[in-house]
Amino acid sequence: MAKTLQLVTPGLLDPWPERSRPDFPQPQARALERLLGQAAGQLMGVTGSEATLFELFGLPVNPAEDLPVAAVTRLADGGAAESGWWLRADPVHFQAGLRQVSLRDARELAVSLSEAQILIGEFNQTFAADGLVLEARHPTRWRLRLPADPGLRTVPLLEAVGRDISLALPTGPGARRWRMLLTEVQMLFHASPVNQERESRGLPAINGVWFWGGGPLPTGVVSPAEGVYADDPLTRGLARLAGAAVSPLPLNAWDWFEAAATEATSLVVLEAILYHVIDRDPQAWSRQIGQLEQDWFSPCRALLRRRELETLWVYPSNGWCYVVTRRDRLRFWRRPRPLPVYG
Repeated sequence: MAKTLQLVTPGLLDPWPERSRPDFPQPQARALERLLGQAAGQLMGVTGSEATLFELFGLPVNPAEDLPVAAVTRLADGGAAESGWWLRADPVHFQAGLRQVSLRDARELAVSLSEAQILIGEFNQTFAADGLVLEARHPTRWRLRLPADPGLRTVPLLEAVGRDISLALPTGPGARRWRMLLTEVQMLFHASPVNQERESRGLPAINGVWFWGGGPLPTGVVSPAEGVYADDPLTRGLARLAGAAVSPLPLNAWDWFEAAATEATSLVVLEAILYHVIDRDPQAWSRQIGQLEQDWFSPCRALLRRRELETLWVYPSNGWCYVVTRRDRLRFWRRPRPLPVYG
């Protein structure tokens, strides 16, 4: 059975400002360059990993509103489909510098479930009178359930990492209250025994939360493929909403091909490269592209050549998608171009 494979690869074609420097680690990805050279580019109209996934699952993306990431990822963490307005309130470390306060996300904090439970208990005891109840079905993914829209427009956590947080704080009619709440939570967590114990072990404090991804659980979700393969909670939550089969991420394209033997269409989300972009680590980014070349792009070229793959879609979450079919391989005049052309 000839198949269609959709690869979501956020960060793949990131436009690094330092790319023109001679010492920039240019990735070696000949198969990827050939695939993109033969592909037809199509404008999507949305950018970013979350927006790309919502678009693929048939959900409207309004740039003036948050994407309801909190409600969707709660499903992936084992929550039931419940009404209400959900808001992510993820544990972070605020780091004061000479000119700004920046944010480090939970990837650097090694938050244990017991630490999360203690801090959430302190939060709920302190803010019970305000009607706020914080929950954590995962040590690093915390959520608030609110009765209605709090009037917030937020910046996704990964877009705030490393930035001056004064430029990424919530906006909107309700922003003043929630900015004050951010400060109150910092004061509460600073005095927590959890952080005193972490300090004794040389670990960064869990000294705040970051509000983002608010909204109710969406409806009308439609899976773009028969089989979905992903480890990230957003894709898994969207697949659950759509009633689609969802499986762990395969090791490579050959493993996917074997697992998807009865599927005509598959969606695979490869998110690892995104974190190297967020951390501004071009060496790791380049190495990761080399790994994707070995595990996915080179095998996909082989599958197209063998006519076992009919169509490959690549979504780098940069506002474009690239589609190449097995027939496109015969268009020899379409020459491969270096990756910087696409960034």
